[in-house]
Amino acid sequence: MLINPLTLHLPKTSKEAAKLYKELEDSKVLAGGTFLLNSMKLLKHKGTKTVRNVLSLAKVEDLKGVSLQGDTLTIKAMTRISELKDAVLPEGHLRILHTVCKNISTQPIRNMATVGGNLTCRYTWTEMGAVMLTLGAKMHFLGPDGKEDVIDTEDFYKNAARSEKLFTHVTLKTNPISRVAYRRVKKSIHMDIPMLALCIKTDLNGKKWNNTRVGINNGVAFAQRDSSLEEFLNKSSSSSDLGIEALQHLTAAIYDTRTTEYKQHMFRVSLKSAIEEISNKL
Repeated sequence: MLINPLTLHLPKTSKEAAKLYKELEDSKVLAGGTFLLNSMKLLKHKGTKTVRNVLSLAKVEDLKGVSLQGDTLTIKAMTRISELKDAVLPEGHLRILHTVCKNISTQPIRNMATVGGNLTCRYTWTEMGAVMLTLGAKMHFLGPDGKEDVIDTEDFYKNAARSEKLFTHVTLKTNPISRVAYRRVKKSIHMDIPMLALCIKTDLNGKKWNNTRVGINNGVAFAQRDSSLEEFLNKSSSSSDLGIEALQHLTAAIYDTRTTEYKQHMFRVSLKSAIEEISNKL
């Protein structure tokens, strides 16, 4: 047997799923399955106890889909990465999501993995979190009483990516003056897991940077913002030297803790390149 015996629960609505999520003991949520099933197989192989209940969201149709209403883009938790990659997104900075999805693993994995699974799993190296944090995404959680909590992606990761409620969808605002750049470096040519991922977004007023957000995934901690770099960029205007100058204003602990000189170098190369990309879009 590949995994230990368990009870599989298949709710058909988000309300039913939220209730079960609260009530079930010793349980895990199954979205696309690419993280959970592999984890359970590994635990069984090691002889470690695995959960008795699995809450599958596969049949919950109201947790699937991408839609645009006014200036708000909604991406539901059970939307496959491949579906988001191919979705029609509004003109502007949110189309960076196409690039992010394309860079996540391989097509067979993208056909299974979900946006919700990527955002809420316990692995710190998944890259969707840093991008959603940078884009100012709001995460929506549903409780067993039908009440919804809406929190900033940054706050979710500050709480170690934990919630007592069921994640249902994420919302993002369109903005015609926003500019964004994204960088990713994988661990090796043989392993398509990001060693680092970063995203920078700013609202350009002429050449002036405003409301800048810098999201970083260093692979050893949950996605976080570099407030020092953001502060410097918000006082800056686009120029040919901005990428080089910005490297003197990093929060060093984000990039230098528990890492190698090569990784430190690649962060700086990637940040410089991303800043120059935004500056050159003028």
